[in-house]
Amino acid sequence: MTSIDTEPAEPLPAAERGFNLGLPDGFHGLPVDDTDLAGPDAAASFTGEIGGIFGLSFEDENAQAAAAVFAGLGLAAGRQGLDYVAIAYYLSPDDPTRPIMIMLTGYVAPSDHSHPADAVANLREDLASDAETSVHDLRLPVGPAVASVTEKQDKVVVEGYPFPVLTRQLTAWVPDPDGTAIGVVTVTTNSFQDWERVCTVALDIFDTFEWEPLGATSS
Repeated sequence: MTSIDTEPAEPLPAAERGFNLGLPDGFHGLPVDDTDLAGPDAAASFTGEIGGIFGLSFEDENAQAAAAVFAGLGLAAGRQGLDYVAIAYYLSPDDPTRPIMIMLTGYVAPSDHSHPADAVANLREDLASDAETSVHDLRLPVGPAVASVTEKQDKVVVEGYPFPVLTRQLTAWVPDPDGTAIGVVTVTTNSFQDWERVCTVALDIFDTFEWEPLGATSS
């Protein structure tokens, strides 16, 4: 299962505009607020949606357990200021027994840049200060942006045996044309064998990025 690093630990600063993304088939939004699951119908619908990913009915105990895990991830991210969280589950075209799990998060940070190009230059400098992060220019339909790639080595213990897990993140940092905000969209996966395919999915999503008018805060 893909994990998500919900850094920073403190809530993210709020911005006064939002953005929209076009997600491919297979992505499912997670609750980022308790009200997203308010009422038995909403909870049952979410459980059924998550269960459907794995071919399970909403009454199946495994579906309910998976829904609880994913809901917990979404709510934890929401408490730290992330505006949107979604997951996708595919099977690898190279090995139909190998799952590809992807998690996508998005938020908007307030900014005060005079021009998107200036924001891009500052982002590149800040991100490049981390030796473990690779930084790349990204040209999107909405304008110039920055892409960063990070990876984290971790271990998962199963029945007392530690197994290495490599988690990678590809993030788009998108400054708005008005100098008020930077949109941040991150795709996270530990399906390292299919990293190139995950990157292709992420870049296709980044290309759909569209800013909402000032004053709109939903992403």
